[in-house]
Amino acid sequence: MPGRPCENYLELAVTEIRDYGATSVQVCRRLRALLEGLLAALPDECGPALRAELGLLDDAVERAFADAPRRADARTADPQGVGGRSRQDAPPDASPSGEPGP
Repeated sequence: MPGRPCENYLELAVTEIRDYGATSVQVCRRLRALLEGLLAALPDECGPALRAELGLLDDAVERAFADAPRRADARTADPQGVGGRSRQDAPPDASPSGEPGP
């Protein structure tokens, strides 16, 4: 049974999330992080489909946020969606909360 092209999986995975979550900064940030992570991890043949999805996300953000600061926030990839440093970006001596260790 042949596999499906990347476009089909991406459409299935992100279209509804993008369409219904486009007015949420957090959803946009998480979706961008997902797409950028996939772009880095998947074979080059998936690149055009991933870049197309990123373009659709950019278009949705442009329509959803009238003010530039919120648009900029929505265009910043963040796996947690809330801003700040993720655990992987925290210094090695930081506690799980992101605060410096003892």
